[in-house]
Amino acid sequence: MPSKLLSACKDELGLRNCGMGHMPAEEFVKSQWQSRTKSTVFLLYRLSLAIFFTAVVVNSLVEGVGPDDWGKYFIYLTHWGILMCMATTVMGAALVARWYFHPEYSDKICDCEEMPATFKIYWMMHNITLIVSICITIIYWSILHNEEMPVDANNILIHATNCVFMFIDLIIVAYPVRIWHMVQPICFGLIYCLFSVVYFLFGGTDKKGRPFIYNVLDWQTPGRSMVTVVGTITLAIIVHVLMFFVYKLRNSIYLRFFNLKPILPTNSTINLQQGKACNGISMVYGNENHGFSIGEKY
Repeated sequence: MPSKLLSACKDELGLRNCGMGHMPAEEFVKSQWQSRTKSTVFLLYRLSLAIFFTAVVVNSLVEGVGPDDWGKYFIYLTHWGILMCMATTVMGAALVARWYFHPEYSDKICDCEEMPATFKIYWMMHNITLIVSICITIIYWSILHNEEMPVDANNILIHATNCVFMFIDLIIVAYPVRIWHMVQPICFGLIYCLFSVVYFLFGGTDKKGRPFIYNVLDWQTPGRSMVTVVGTITLAIIVHVLMFFVYKLRNSIYLRFFNLKPILPTNSTINLQQGKACNGISMVYGNENHGFSIGEKY
């Protein structure tokens, strides 16, 4: 087992995994666990998650800011994170709904030889949202939270449920986690860091009028702030690697207990003669040395 794990990690670090290409592309509109090409349950799940995070954003706007300081809602990384949760889940729901209700679109996705740009954007957004949500939860409850901050419904929704639901989503979806994609959440964090510097230089303050957004990111003491930045990047790397192993575990469980159909190579003549999986034939794609089961269309 250790040798297999080492081999898998070595293969994952190949330069071909730096980009945003992944086939079959339809894995981005499917659950790892669905047995049919189109799943009503997965569609309802996607719609429910999008509605939930939209409601969380609306609630945080109502509870978190007043009419005089509504603009300061957008200075906090927590709110950047929850807005990313909403944007990612809404986009995911839109893609799955289009796949489910428009046969011509699903046929196009099945026939494509390269991932559509919308799928690449969604994948990047999901990568960022997953890691940022977990990091926000860890940092908030371990460092930032104090007795002055009430543990109310809004606080839990934006500092805990975001992490929980995005982690559950990782277990449900079919697409992979790439080690090299850790660059994406790190870049997102650095963009926020740059924003906090510019905000400080222009005299920005938090909701209480203090000359910083977070006390651990106070650019009056740049040395301490850089320690926070480096520590957060390190945390993001650790979390991303852990999520990669969660993905590998998810895939291993699927292959061992749920993928009971014979695997046909992607270039099998049977595939070409009998038609593609999305046209109703039950077959399995060979992908990254593992299979992914696709059942009948309806």
